[in-house]
Amino acid sequence: MLEQIYEFLKKRPNKRHSLREVVRGLGLEKDQAKAALELLVAEGKVLEPRRKLYELPEARAEKGLRGRLQAHPAGFAFVLPEDPNLPDLYIPKGHLGGAWHGDLVRAEARPPGRDGRPWGAVVAVLERANHQVVGRLYFKKGYAWLRPDDPRLPPLKLKPEGLEGLEAGGRLSVRVEFPPRGEPYGEVAAYLGQGEGPEVETEAIIAKYGLRSSFPPEALAEAERVARIEPEEVARREDFRGLKVFTIDGADAKDFDDAIHIEPLPNGNYRVGIHIADVSHYVREGGPLDQEAYERATSVYLPGRVLPMLPEALSNGICSLKPGEDRLVLSVLVELTPKGKVKGYRFTEGVIRSVARLTYEAVEAFAEAREKGEPPPEGAIPPDLYPDLELLLNLTQTLKQRRLEQGALDFHFTEVKVEVDAEGNLHLLPLREPRARSLIEELMLLANRTVAKHLAERKIPALFRVHEDPSQEAFTKLVNALSRLGYSLPGGEPTPKALQAVLRQAEGRPEAPVVSTLLLRSLRLARYAAENLGHFGLAAEHYLHFTSPIRRYPDLVVHRVLRALLRRRATQARKEDWARRFPKMALHVSERERAAENAERELTKYYQCLWALRHRGEVYTGTVSGVTSFGVFVSLPNGVEGMVRLGALRDDQYHYHEDLLALEGLRSKRRIRIGDEMEVKIEGADPSARQIDLTPTEGFFDQAKAERKKKAPPRKVAATEPKGPPPHAKARPRRVVGPPEERRGFTKPVKVKVQKIYFGAWGAEAPTEPAPAKKKRRRRRRKA
Repeated sequence: MLEQIYEFLKKRPNKRHSLREVVRGLGLEKDQAKAALELLVAEGKVLEPRRKLYELPEARAEKGLRGRLQAHPAGFAFVLPEDPNLPDLYIPKGHLGGAWHGDLVRAEARPPGRDGRPWGAVVAVLERANHQVVGRLYFKKGYAWLRPDDPRLPPLKLKPEGLEGLEAGGRLSVRVEFPPRGEPYGEVAAYLGQGEGPEVETEAIIAKYGLRSSFPPEALAEAERVARIEPEEVARREDFRGLKVFTIDGADAKDFDDAIHIEPLPNGNYRVGIHIADVSHYVREGGPLDQEAYERATSVYLPGRVLPMLPEALSNGICSLKPGEDRLVLSVLVELTPKGKVKGYRFTEGVIRSVARLTYEAVEAFAEAREKGEPPPEGAIPPDLYPDLELLLNLTQTLKQRRLEQGALDFHFTEVKVEVDAEGNLHLLPLREPRARSLIEELMLLANRTVAKHLAERKIPALFRVHEDPSQEAFTKLVNALSRLGYSLPGGEPTPKALQAVLRQAEGRPEAPVVSTLLLRSLRLARYAAENLGHFGLAAEHYLHFTSPIRRYPDLVVHRVLRALLRRRATQARKEDWARRFPKMALHVSERERAAENAERELTKYYQCLWALRHRGEVYTGTVSGVTSFGVFVSLPNGVEGMVRLGALRDDQYHYHEDLLALEGLRSKRRIRIGDEMEVKIEGADPSARQIDLTPTEGFFDQAKAERKKKAPPRKVAATEPKGPPPHAKARPRRVVGPPEERRGFTKPVKVKVQKIYFGAWGAEAPTEPAPAKKKRRRRRRKA
């Protein structure tokens, strides 16, 4: 019956059908037809704009726009259209149509209000975004409610099942049900803990972003069963165990998925080997282990906790390239000239035995000693690896120089690693091994580009890592902003070389951080795709991820494709199967990557707030890292970022210039820009809201006074009479429905006492004459 009704509606897809029309048109029972239509509405195949009135989503194709709803805690929202060329549509409070933050909706514009600003209303929810919500339990009027951690989501009434013995304030993970009619409600999925604390917060973050903290028994059993190396497999592979193969990782790394070696060739060139753990040999496609890895899509590195993509028997065991142990690898062997040009390459299944496990710190110390002409520190690196490291450091610097000359973007942002010790204390460690990390990065980029080029030229389906060109709108904004700073894009086109040229022009200048931020904001987000769209940021025509199959599922997929190609099993049927499955897979792994990044960022911010609470009142010299219309973000030397709100800048009234990413004082004309130093004091922090409040110190205001003294005194302006009469005392302000001025933040309104102008000068409240007494009107007596 469902299919019958659906086909009936599709005959006239642009028409709304009443329940009576459906019943008469198909000769059905009213109750049966009504139940079937409700099921179609619940599945999203049919819309019900009004009671007993039904239509297909195609009926609204010409009406309104599709987009994601971006809600605000104050109750209003914006619809961000799927079409990037369309402007955002403001949705006032009360016109959300039951939609929640993040939902895919259809909205229609409404006639502008008296203020002339456009606004609209949500007419249909096409896809729900919040099927699981994390929040705090509270009770009201005999019902249990959930107050979501995300203030943009509304309170949710809970079913009583699973609430036995729980107290108000408990953290819950709740499944959200959206019935066709009636209000949404929640069912308790998990109790996360009571009160505050890092453990409870970590569990809440894991539940909020749908991360997986434990492996199913089937996946663990398969991992234990396959975690071994068969002698016949070793004999079948190319043997690299006689070469000086080694790894370079962080001091606290536990899984090593890449190893390297270098060989000088008789013709003066070099053969570089990039050996990647052959995870595809152990993870059988379609098995329990593979299904779990696909759902996770990536390892998640939270402060104080790691959620690996694969069980420990693989990630830290048989797949980890530990020194002195035989390991199966998929190798990329590249022949390079001394100038870094690729002369040839090949791929092979191999076996290695790493001779050493080096750290970034040790290699960086080796590079520094080499520059100073001093002997390397003893004990950290075996002496027989000195010549190999010397060659690799020189060759990878040449590779980087060639890459930058081709237009690859090179942003200089300091990375900070977040560590949490056993006591829960936060440690923020800036990563300061540029040459050691660059050595590994260049070799991994070389392997990724080589594999991508090989597959793309042979038109083999794969999961590519793509980074598309900036949109026209973003490019226009970038050009306008750069022109105000005195920069222009060479050639007037958003090419990687043009952006790199601007970065080089700004290098070392005060506005360099602003230029870097403007360029970064103009770029799209990198993602995975089943088609090769190139990588703008790397100026690479072909690029994918191949070098981390222990922690990234797309790399594992590429390994399977390459192994099938090497074994001559990439049949036409298999290629067609890949081409059919990879687009959906690319979308899934991209979404999980974003979820992992957001979870890491949010929990890091929580720990930063705990650190700020322990250091309240302390003074630091920070760097302005962001400027908005409602305040300034300041990054402290250890990477902690807080906000100086607009009201705390009491030396002047500041106005926000969006194009320049700067605040400017109306009187002093002083500008606060990204990259400026600012001395601040930690005022407080709210871990639950992820907010750190900073205030400028007197040193900041003294500096402002000194800058004002250097300028000419302001010109005096004589007071004048008002141009028009004041508004009537009983006049009411006009009601408007347009969007508020501020989109991304709200500042507390400033209380101002309005004084009248009396005899042409500003002064105290002017005396007023008493109003003449009104004559009493005599009431006439009604005649009988």
